[in-house]
Parts: sequence; C-alpha cells; structure tokens
Amino acid sequence: MLIVDSQVHIWGANAPERPWPKRQAPHRQPLGGDELLREMDAAGVARVVIVPPGWEGERNDLALEAVRLHPERFAVMGRLDPEDPEARTRLAAWRSQPGMYGIRLTFHTEWQRPLLTEGKLDWFWPIAERAGVRLMILAPHPLLHLIDAIAQLHPGLHIAVDHLGIPTKTKDDAAFAGLDRLLALTQLPQLAVRFCGLSMS
Repeated sequence: MLIVDSQVHIWGANAPERPWPKRQAPHRQPLGGDELLREMDAAGVARVVIVPPGWEGERNDLALEAVRLHPERFAVMGRLDPEDPEARTRLAAWRSQPGMYGIRLTFHTEWQRPLLTEGKLDWFWPIAERAGVRLMILAPHPLLHLIDAIAQLHPGLHIAVDHLGIPTKTKDDAAFAGLDRLLALTQLPQLAVRFCGLSMS
C-alpha cells in the first residue's frame, strides 16, 4: 500500500540570518528534510506533501530544497505573502517551481482574517485559477461562506478546506457546532475537505 501524508512541516532554527516573524512557537525543535525522511521510513510513509509552517513566515526554501534532493518523496504546498509587491508576478509563475503544486492560505488568526473578510485577496483568486495553483485553506466555520462564494465565482479553482474547518482551540460540541456550514460546501465539485490535525482543535 502506498501511504502519502498530505501535510507535514519542516523548518529551521530561528536565527539572525533567518529570523522568524513574531507568531506562534513550534511544538518541537527544528526538523529538517533528512530527519523527516528517517521518520517517514520508520512509519512506512512513501511520500509527503510539505507545507512550510506559519511560524517561519512565508518561506519555502527548505521545502523546495528537500524536493530538489528527493523529488520522488516530496512535493510542496508553499506559502505566499499576498501583501508582497511581487506577489502577483510570483503567483502567475508559481507552478514553474519544481515540486511546487500549490499554496497554503490560513485565515484562522486575528491578523490574517481581514485578508479574507475585507476582500484583500480579490486579485488573488483569478490569477491562481488561471495558473492552475491548487489551494489548501485553513478557515474556521464562520468564514466558510466566503470560501463558498469564491469557489462559485472561480469554478476552475481547486480548494481543500483544512482540519474540517474546526475553529482553533475548540473541543467537543463547540468544535463541531458549525459543521453544517462545512457540509454545505459539498455541493461544489472542486472543493475537498481534509480530515487532518483534529487533535489540534
């Protein structure tokens, strides 16, 4: 059986030459591509999709280097800073990066939410659709109607909703209170849902 993990992180140390933004702290010490390979082999995982973690910022360098060294084992759903002046140009050419399949967007924090709720990414969706850039989106249940509207406007845009859309730091009944909003998305054929990381909720 071929086992593929759809989301793993690798990251380097927070250092002067490669500083992290002031976000959340990682759950363990830095994890590189070689160590990840050893853990994959021990667990019987053949391939993984590397998603650079948010605590490092919008960096893809370590993930792309891992793909360069082991293209048969790794692929990347990278990060793009949508407020970077070069973001539009970079997005249009995103798939030209070897091993880069798409982009991971997160809207679960207070500082990220306005990107979605205030329409600051209206320019992003049509470019991603034309460029064939697939998306992983972390958005809590109360924001899923916005993802629904985007998907309806851009039927060629493939979107996977992460972690069942469960709001961060919720548990039990509270975690699933908005599940009907997630189930409503099943009417759209280009939308998928990833059952992953539920222990984070």
